[in-house]
Amino acid sequence: DEALPEAFATVREASRRLVGSTVVVTGHELAWDMVPYDVQLLGGIVLHKGRIAEMATGEGKTLVATLPLYLNALAGHGAHLVTVNNYLARRDAQWMGHLYGYLGLTVAVIDETEPSSQARKDAYRADITYGTNNEFGFDYLRDNMVFGLEARVQREHFFAIVDEVDSILVDEARTPLIISGPVGHAEDDKYAQYNRQVAELVRKQTAVVNTLLAEGEKEFGVPGTRDDGAAKLFQAQLGMPKNKKLLKLLNEPGVKTAVQRMELSYIGDRKLPTKQQQFRDLEEVLYFVLDEKGHSVHLTDKGTTTLSPDDPDTFVVPDISEVIHAIDKDPELDPAGRVARRREVEAEYAAKSEKLHIIHKLLQAHALYEKDVDYLVQDNQVLIVDEFTGRVLAGRRWSDGLHQAVEAKEGVQVKGETQTLATITIQNYFRMFDKLAGMTGTAETEEQEFYSIYGLEVNVIPTNKPICRKDLPDRIYRTRREKFNAVVEEVERLHQLGLPVLIGTTSVEVSETLSKMFRRSGIRHEVLNAKYHQREAEIVAGAGQRGAVTIATNMAGRGTDIKLGKDLDLTAEEAGLQIIGTERHESRRIDRQLRGRSGRQGDPGQSLFFLSLEDDLMRLFNSERIARYMERSGAEEGEVITGRLVTAAIESAQKRVELQNFQQRKRLLEYDDVMNQQREVVYSLRLFALERGEELKAEARRMIASALDHAVRKYLDVFEKPEEWDRPGLQSALALQFLVACDAVTDAAATASLERMLGAVQAEGEASFNRKVDYLRDFGRSIGIADVDNQVLSQVMLSVLDEKWKDHLYDLDQLRNAIQYRAYGQKDPLVEYKREAFEMFEDLMRDVHATFTERYLKVQVSAEPPRAAPPRPRPAPAPEREPSTDDLFTGPPAAPPAPRPASVTTSLGRMPTAPMPAGVAGQVGRNDPCPCGSGKKYKKCHGAGL
Repeated sequence: DEALPEAFATVREASRRLVGSTVVVTGHELAWDMVPYDVQLLGGIVLHKGRIAEMATGEGKTLVATLPLYLNALAGHGAHLVTVNNYLARRDAQWMGHLYGYLGLTVAVIDETEPSSQARKDAYRADITYGTNNEFGFDYLRDNMVFGLEARVQREHFFAIVDEVDSILVDEARTPLIISGPVGHAEDDKYAQYNRQVAELVRKQTAVVNTLLAEGEKEFGVPGTRDDGAAKLFQAQLGMPKNKKLLKLLNEPGVKTAVQRMELSYIGDRKLPTKQQQFRDLEEVLYFVLDEKGHSVHLTDKGTTTLSPDDPDTFVVPDISEVIHAIDKDPELDPAGRVARRREVEAEYAAKSEKLHIIHKLLQAHALYEKDVDYLVQDNQVLIVDEFTGRVLAGRRWSDGLHQAVEAKEGVQVKGETQTLATITIQNYFRMFDKLAGMTGTAETEEQEFYSIYGLEVNVIPTNKPICRKDLPDRIYRTRREKFNAVVEEVERLHQLGLPVLIGTTSVEVSETLSKMFRRSGIRHEVLNAKYHQREAEIVAGAGQRGAVTIATNMAGRGTDIKLGKDLDLTAEEAGLQIIGTERHESRRIDRQLRGRSGRQGDPGQSLFFLSLEDDLMRLFNSERIARYMERSGAEEGEVITGRLVTAAIESAQKRVELQNFQQRKRLLEYDDVMNQQREVVYSLRLFALERGEELKAEARRMIASALDHAVRKYLDVFEKPEEWDRPGLQSALALQFLVACDAVTDAAATASLERMLGAVQAEGEASFNRKVDYLRDFGRSIGIADVDNQVLSQVMLSVLDEKWKDHLYDLDQLRNAIQYRAYGQKDPLVEYKREAFEMFEDLMRDVHATFTERYLKVQVSAEPPRAAPPRPRPAPAPEREPSTDDLFTGPPAAPPAPRPASVTTSLGRMPTAPMPAGVAGQVGRNDPCPCGSGKKYKKCHGAGL
């Protein structure tokens, strides 16, 4: 803080001295003409204090960031600037690098280097590092998957400025960063196999819905059958809520209100006991029922019968606990028969669960995910489109089989399913920084979330010149067709005046629909969406020129100013960039960002939104009030609907969606906070293993003592008195699992109490550890390599931690998917998740201790090259796998781990599966190591059927 005035003055003076010089930015030569204004200095102070600076579009946020970045880089710990895309990272680093170079600082862009490479490491060693939020997060995860300290690329998390902070810390906060890997074997062919059946089911559902609509429309027009007509229209809404004929009918007077009354009755009816329900038959004519808001779908009885007419029970998953209970009580089965029968039931249960899961995902893909809205198909690939920016999310895939389902639907190659190897949320990654700041043009609406989750205050920075943009009242039409016609008329009028027009759309589909309409009207225009993102810089550069018409999907987050052409008359009544929005976004902030593209630096401009009552926001979140207003207004086709009530209804709908999305992000963080604490423990152990040294040996000794303590207690707890202890059995079990041969175990006088027994066994474990260290050191000396003991210890520790952590993440995923059903038992799913996750983590740490002890004390080394390990089998599917509503994205596949030291090969060989020691089976926990010495968990070895 003391150096701030001098540092900021230095940057300002350097900027002044550079005026007139040129710099090449993304292939274009630019003249440097920037010197920070006073308001920009104010913004720099806010950023240095670790707050969010809200600055309007065109106020020079890129230059403002140089002030705190320079000051904080002087500390020598590195300063990061985080952007929403690699184009902005590259542009800003090259542009501002001209200034940093003059000040004697180095600057680099991580996105221009390969992950886990020396170049990436060097980029982090620069004084100032630019990059995208995803790459920063993925580098952190990769750093915690490497096998050598030198392979880590990041340094400490000291200071970061997040550009477009609302886009990164709010919009993308619902999307955890996930590094995934193959699961061993895939069900990819089944997606293609079942896709034909599901596609046929969707066609049949469409036919049923069309019939319901025809009958419902006819009956609704007759006073005596009005309620029956409303019921059929509601049935159609349950089956296909986006059916075009249905949407048109809902705009007719009285229809929407009647359907909503039916919906309320239906929801209330579902809460009654089954025998008292009067509306159960509404679903019987449908094959499946859609919940558009919840993004979920479920099969009806008619649907399951259609998919499997010969055996409708194919899709009925039995209550496995009842079945197993019945097997346990069956007097005709001996113990071996019970185990065999259990395995049959569990295999059948897993197969049915997996099949039902695939069907549900395919139904979601066909009925809820739209091509050119939620995704594109290019080069035989399904590419996800970011709902906030309209960009293609390269390298990302939906999780939990949804991406495979969409691939099967579109007839492209179905790629293998993946499993989580490492994950972290955006929130928890950025909360690791000692000081975090952000800047954006729109932060006020999310001020509460920034403070409650990140502890960031929002300061609004005044503009250098007053804003002259006019924001006109919304124009609202009954149907989308009327709205689009009105948009074309308005654009044609503005185009004839020679004004530049920017039309903002919410999807690729809408942008292409408008583009066709413009072509028919002879309006020359450019389209900027996920299909043409390569020409983004060129299109944006020309969007402010005289007569330019540009259609763009969600301009939010583009980060590029649209500068007005020099030949424009800025004194006319209508002047400057004309913004036309074709639909309100779920978030008011995105609408504000679109408006903010006009009126930069005091320029004139105008913004106007065209809406329709068929827009998703109006239809889903405030349809009741809108329906009542429509009936009272009596608006005719093509007539504009205006009024405070409609505007208030729109804002109310946006606030409801914003609150819903905030609750989702908050809930995600609450769940991830549980995992975050566990992740910190495991990653700190990994760091011990990478750093080696005496701390690692101390940790290894503690693990061995813990594993032996747990093994002895587990074995002896079944006996009531020391006189009853099976001492030979315990001695054999310890020798078999850990190669710990403790003669004192069979000496009743020396180990008369549990404490003395534990002391003797742990002392022998310590001696075994020391002998192993001496053995490894002697081996190293014999081949002329130092530090072999630390290398082997590190490798064993890392391999155990990675293997067990991956399994633990899988188990947590399954727990998270199933835990929501606890709400039906009047239990808080989050509380239950915390409790069970903690128990699972305790099991994990016991498993890590035991597996490490076993592998390290049994390890043998040689100078031969390592043999490839056989692929690990995929973990069994979870018992309950309902369609996920999270639709989490995954990142690029995990980068290959850094090579291990080639000079030494650790080898455990393939341990034979030994018989179970007598008296042990009933004492071993399901997540404990199997006492047979196989190295597997008990539940995956001798305990598989128990």
